[in-house]
Amino acid sequence: MMPTGVNPHASGMQTPMPSLPGRPSLPSQAAPPSAPPSAPAGPARPHSTPKVAKQPRQSTSSLPAPPLDDVHAAFVEFRAKEEDKCLSVQCIYCQQVRAKNTSRQRQHLLECPTYLNVMKDSIPANNLQHTFPEGDIARSLQLPAPTLELDFRMSIKLNPSVSLGHSIWGQRDWVTFVGGQWAGRWGKGVVLPGGQDSQVVVKELATSMKSSYLLQTSDEPPAFIMVKANGWMTGAKEVLEKVSDPTVADSVNPNTYKYRVNISMETGDERYAFVNTIMWVGSGCRRGSEGITPTPCRPSGTRCTNLHFIVILDAFRVN
Repeated sequence: MMPTGVNPHASGMQTPMPSLPGRPSLPSQAAPPSAPPSAPAGPARPHSTPKVAKQPRQSTSSLPAPPLDDVHAAFVEFRAKEEDKCLSVQCIYCQQVRAKNTSRQRQHLLECPTYLNVMKDSIPANNLQHTFPEGDIARSLQLPAPTLELDFRMSIKLNPSVSLGHSIWGQRDWVTFVGGQWAGRWGKGVVLPGGQDSQVVVKELATSMKSSYLLQTSDEPPAFIMVKANGWMTGAKEVLEKVSDPTVADSVNPNTYKYRVNISMETGDERYAFVNTIMWVGSGCRRGSEGITPTPCRPSGTRCTNLHFIVILDAFRVN
């Protein structure tokens, strides 16, 4: 028998000793401690509900999270009181003061209306750069933006279209060129007969256009330049229906639909060799040909065929 009265050789079911004065009672194996609220906790760790990690608020902005450099630049650091151990920061956009915390400062910027308005008004390329990881050269490298310069205009008369029927891509039409004229900053001349435009009409009458034709310059002897143009004519269905009818096409404002093509040229004539490496973006419109006899259109929902058109196209050089 030990001095405490406990037999070390007894079984584990032995009755425990009474509590000593001033000492908290030991918890039983069957139930948690029942000590009063003011009593100190027993040796057993009480059961507690684990805390759920607070999820960060989701930003409603479509802008990317600002980089660390922008976060630091958006706040002014200061010590509110001399005895303060932690720094405070003030947002330069909305003047709000908060404790210094980089993560919360970044979250604040994503919810700061003034900062978001400034970012929306900034150059779009800057927002694209922010999507790259910090330290990536693509994040900081400034590239020159291309500019457009009006270079020449063309007026091309088209023959009636020949329908090839509904292919796997849509309604396929074949259009040949009667001819036309062109004039620009580096020359002028005619559009030779025989050019062709392969068109595919898809949903809502949007039209894919792929054309190739020849320009002849007014020089003696003339130079011949091959032109390739690819693009789309898009817009509201009711507008495209009118554009497809030459009897009313002239009444359609070109600003109500888009006739856009990219243009490339090729020639072996040394006088015009520079066109081989230039890119153009074309903006055009359809007009009704003068002196034509109207032809009935197809049933509603499809384009008119066997009709003459004139396409007027401005070509802008991409610099």
